[in-house]
Amino acid sequence: MTDIKAIIVDDEQHCIDALQTMLLKKCPGVQVIGAANSVREGRELIDELQPDLVFLDVEMPHQNGFELLRQYEKVTFDVIFTTAYEQYALKAIKFNALDYLLKPFSVKELQDALEKFREKQLNTSKDQSVSPLEVFLQNMKTLQQTHKKIALPTINGLVFMPVQNIVRCESTGNYTKIFFTDKKNLMVSRPLKEFEELLTDVDFFRVHNSHLINLQQMQSYIQGEGGFALMSDGTQVEVSRRRKAEFLKKAMQF
Repeated sequence: MTDIKAIIVDDEQHCIDALQTMLLKKCPGVQVIGAANSVREGRELIDELQPDLVFLDVEMPHQNGFELLRQYEKVTFDVIFTTAYEQYALKAIKFNALDYLLKPFSVKELQDALEKFREKQLNTSKDQSVSPLEVFLQNMKTLQQTHKKIALPTINGLVFMPVQNIVRCESTGNYTKIFFTDKKNLMVSRPLKEFEELLTDVDFFRVHNSHLINLQQMQSYIQGEGGFALMSDGTQVEVSRRRKAEFLKKAMQF
């Protein structure tokens, strides 16, 4: 098997040294071909050495790891994020099924991440037009822009939809059915939990195990044991009894 050519981008030299040692001693088949302490140096190394995989620190002074990725129109390498901060960005990372290592991580966690990378390389379609990283970068904007859009992966590519145009999301096993203000809907191969993690910070609330609603698209609340949220598309969405108090508290803010 061909060695994985890897680059490490991290502003802390001791983190680079520790990761290099773990890779050298415990992860055969991975060749570290370079390391950088900043986004600028990382960009130069990536362009020069064309790695297969980049271990990318999220939090760095001046520019973070996401800003490095934004400099590429098309990302031709894979990324395993490394971070000491379990914060909002990890929601978008998880949503797009990308790998990350939460510092300090173990050898086993590193080996597992590399195994996923190898499996993904074997299973990735040669004609896949949109990489998970590109979807991720678009969805990071959901958490950062005023006019928020979410990138929804479909079999034909991506559908870019303003978040305010989503009325509700409904669970159908490992898939989620998304209902829009124009009465159209879309089935996406992501479980509802991942939409909840991505959208809770932008005025969505999971009112039931099967339902996530856009509070901006709720017209009224019908009282009951749990009650019902009446949505702008005319649907009544059941509110579970155990989520009722938290839901009403959040709804009163609108």
